[in-house]
Amino acid sequence: MSNKLQIIPLDRIKDPERPLRSNLTPESVDELVFSIKEVGLIQPLVVVKVGESYEVIAGHRRLMACELAKFTEVPCIVTVSSGLEKEVLKMHENIAREDINPIDWATQLDYLKTQYKVSNAKLGEMLGFSEAWVSQHLDILKYPPEVLEQIKEGKLAFSSARELAQISDPIKRKVYITAAVKSGVTPAQAANWRREANTPPYQPVENADSSALSESGGEVNIPLPICPVCNTEIQYVDLITLQIHRDCAPKSE
Repeated sequence: MSNKLQIIPLDRIKDPERPLRSNLTPESVDELVFSIKEVGLIQPLVVVKVGESYEVIAGHRRLMACELAKFTEVPCIVTVSSGLEKEVLKMHENIAREDINPIDWATQLDYLKTQYKVSNAKLGEMLGFSEAWVSQHLDILKYPPEVLEQIKEGKLAFSSARELAQISDPIKRKVYITAAVKSGVTPAQAANWRREANTPPYQPVENADSSALSESGGEVNIPLPICPVCNTEIQYVDLITLQIHRDCAPKSE
């Protein structure tokens, strides 16, 4: 793969065929437009030649900002790549950027996996991540809609969303997601909530064995719940849970 720096007219540069960001709008690059007007484009775009035009591989936000700033030409690094190599390069150029939504990462990973028949392990090797990292991000696409919505809006971090998405009861899941969005939640706290929500409630034993009653002096030993933090039994007087107004609880559909 060879690279060459060129000054290219802006009207010859096209948007990426498969944009990594799904939420790119003129409003989202306002600050970048101001910066480029003040100091110019410091970091060149990365493009590939497509016929007589060029397709941007890295720098989609910068391309939009330059268009809004009324630039006529921009510095570009022209690279020779195609297919899987081009898509992986696009991801490499954006790995360090925190403003890319995890759902967009997941969608791109799923595309590469499906289009090019690449395993999770191979994808991880090409991107410099573990196979587990790839698998966890692909799992995002299977999350419940209410979790995906909060990730997309940037209100729920992936590390916490991964825990809350595993709450099996949909009503409880919505309650915890509402609490997380309103008050914030750390990944460790989200993991505790997930364990708490998925712990089955105590079910009293019906028709207890009369011999067990007589041996215990007429008392039945009720198993105590386990604390998800320290993994020890909780006395019922010390038991706490997430408390909300009844009217605030999501209704089942």
